[in-house]
Amino acid sequence: MEKPWRYVLVYLWTLPNDIIAWLTVLFVWLCWGTKLQWIGGLWCEIKPQSWPAQSWYRIKRANGRHILNPLSKSEQYGTWRTWGGTCLGHGGFYGPGRTRGPGVDTGVEYHEHVHVEQSEVIMLVMFLEALGVFTYLTVTQDIERAAIVGLIIWLSGIFVNALCGWIVAWMRGEDPYRGSTHEESAYAQTEVSKDES
Repeated sequence: MEKPWRYVLVYLWTLPNDIIAWLTVLFVWLCWGTKLQWIGGLWCEIKPQSWPAQSWYRIKRANGRHILNPLSKSEQYGTWRTWGGTCLGHGGFYGPGRTRGPGVDTGVEYHEHVHVEQSEVIMLVMFLEALGVFTYLTVTQDIERAAIVGLIIWLSGIFVNALCGWIVAWMRGEDPYRGSTHEESAYAQTEVSKDES
């Protein structure tokens, strides 16, 4: 779905996190990556036989042992089964063999881009909280009042989180309520739980 022009405004409150994410992705790509691409952010894929795929990016069974990929799939996915991907905001990296062509065209990529939406919402929440506290502490240096403001921010978190979800969904061109990440998640989890029962 094509995003409306207003979506670029989302990058205003995610930019501090995005800069760190993009630098991290560039580092991963330079050292161990392939397929660097821009998909609303900077993404790459980890090479199958790279150090991360052989060490910290491997997943374990419940008994703590790492899982070997079948020999027939080791060229594409590496020796060990790895995480599918890691979202750092508007960017991240995918495990070996988890992408196809340009854009979002695999389940792993789709999953990581759901996390992008979630990060957009929480970054707006945190920006608004930080702005409120910064403004208050700039105007008055009263510790007692700062505690009251902190309590108000804390207690209003659920509402602020929902409001930010609605704003970001609307900026993406989606229905503010149904397109919010908390509703998308609730509907998806409901469908999964229906399938399991």
